[in-house]
Amino acid sequence: MSTTRLLWAVLLSGVLVACGDHGHDHDHGDGDHSHGDEAHDHDDGGHGHGDEAHDHDDGGHGHGGGVVITHFTPQTELFVEFPPLAVGRPSPFAAHFTRLDSFAPVGAGRLVVRLSGGGVPDETFTAQPSATPGIFRPVATPKHVGMRRLTFELDGGDFATVHDVGAFQVYATVAEADASLPEEEEDTALIPFLKEQQWKVDFATAPVELRRLSASIPAPGVLTPAPGGEAYLLAPTDGLVLANGARFAEIGDVVEAGDVIALLSPHLGGEQDYAAIVADRASARAAYQAARSDRQRVEGLLAEGAVSQRRLEEARAAENTAKARLDAAVARLEAVHGEASGQAGFAIRSPVAGRIAHVAVGRGQFVNPGETLFRIVDPTTLRLTADVAEIDAVGMGSPAGAWFTPAGGDEVFQITDDNGRLIAAGGAVDPVKRTVPVVFEFDNKGQGFRAGTSVTARIRTGAPFEGPAIPASAIVDDAGQPVVFVMADAENWQRRVIRVALRDGAYVGVAAGLEPGERVASRGAYLIHLAASGPAEAGHGHVH
Repeated sequence: MSTTRLLWAVLLSGVLVACGDHGHDHDHGDGDHSHGDEAHDHDDGGHGHGDEAHDHDDGGHGHGGGVVITHFTPQTELFVEFPPLAVGRPSPFAAHFTRLDSFAPVGAGRLVVRLSGGGVPDETFTAQPSATPGIFRPVATPKHVGMRRLTFELDGGDFATVHDVGAFQVYATVAEADASLPEEEEDTALIPFLKEQQWKVDFATAPVELRRLSASIPAPGVLTPAPGGEAYLLAPTDGLVLANGARFAEIGDVVEAGDVIALLSPHLGGEQDYAAIVADRASARAAYQAARSDRQRVEGLLAEGAVSQRRLEEARAAENTAKARLDAAVARLEAVHGEASGQAGFAIRSPVAGRIAHVAVGRGQFVNPGETLFRIVDPTTLRLTADVAEIDAVGMGSPAGAWFTPAGGDEVFQITDDNGRLIAAGGAVDPVKRTVPVVFEFDNKGQGFRAGTSVTARIRTGAPFEGPAIPASAIVDDAGQPVVFVMADAENWQRRVIRVALRDGAYVGVAAGLEPGERVASRGAYLIHLAASGPAEAGHGHVH
């Protein structure tokens, strides 16, 4: 059944085609409700319908039966086809449900089709999912003539939603229902890309929305740790690098501030040096105890008048000196790790929490004082340093934020007042690179960006754009022209050339070619582009 015949079927039966949450009532008996490009083309080039094909008597009107509806709720997209309703005639519905959180087919649940209003009792018809995930096939056999409100009540298990698609005429006879379908003419402007095709690929749609976007200027950039967010661990003396335990530290290990990363055994006689430090602590402790006892004895003699005050002061000074020596000995011993394990060495501790980003030594390697052993990076807060070209920096003022994409990727990350701040916008041009540095700091928790990553940055200048906007992923470059594919219904698309005003993060402002409320293919648009070139390019397959 061609597109135009279905278009006229929609016209005369008065179907409501809703792209969005618009559930308006229509007088379906006046024959003057035009649906434009909302018609559905089921001439699929002879592609087989398998065991899911309709074999019902629908009055000779072929696949789908003439009425086509596309309707959205916040949870789901409904695309449904059914023949005009007549009292006593079974009207099979092919109801396609797509989850809008994943754009996957709804594969479980229960569907209730309800006819209500018109001063007569409600009629309900139910169905479980068919063998094709996403498609429910209830059959409605109306009992009452008149204008009836049609709703699709879906219980998907973990969610429930109601598609109220408006009012429809239930005809008294099958002949009247069939007569509502005029001769059809094929609309060759629409590009079919069926639900079964969409469900098998990475596909999504998005509405054209009014947004406020900001102009920006490009700049290469790099992500670096924030000040205090990285540390280089150096060898305090020469010696052998040992593992702290059975395993030697590796790149990517998570450490906390104060954790022992490795041990450094001074010289080749590390055990002998360790013993000397232990002996020094014991000697210092004995000296301190003797000085304290002497001070206590002198205090007793002073009370009896046997010694002078000066003698007590000398005793106290000797005690303090001995205490300082003991404290130093204890500190030296605490710096040497491994008393319990039998491995002696100076503890190499991390001063910051983070991950080991670089390991410059191996187990058992001899190092000299000052050599770099490890680099620790705290990735929770990073900085974006972008080099704005001298010519673009003219009139830049104070940047109003930034966004960037990692090199070789499509992911867009926004830096706003909510997750970051402007650190500096350089006041001078680098004499060699002829660029002006702009630095932002941002919260990297949960983002997973790595320090040192090269990015393509855009610095917002604050010049606003207000108008229709779509995801940047919706645009296909067709021989140098920006093209999008606009939904006519859930399985038919219209190629549209647009004029881009600007890009701000993941969105593109559209100066011409789209209107708010329309819906575009936001992922998988290139597959529709291939389908326009030839059905074989995109892989047709309809199993209604």
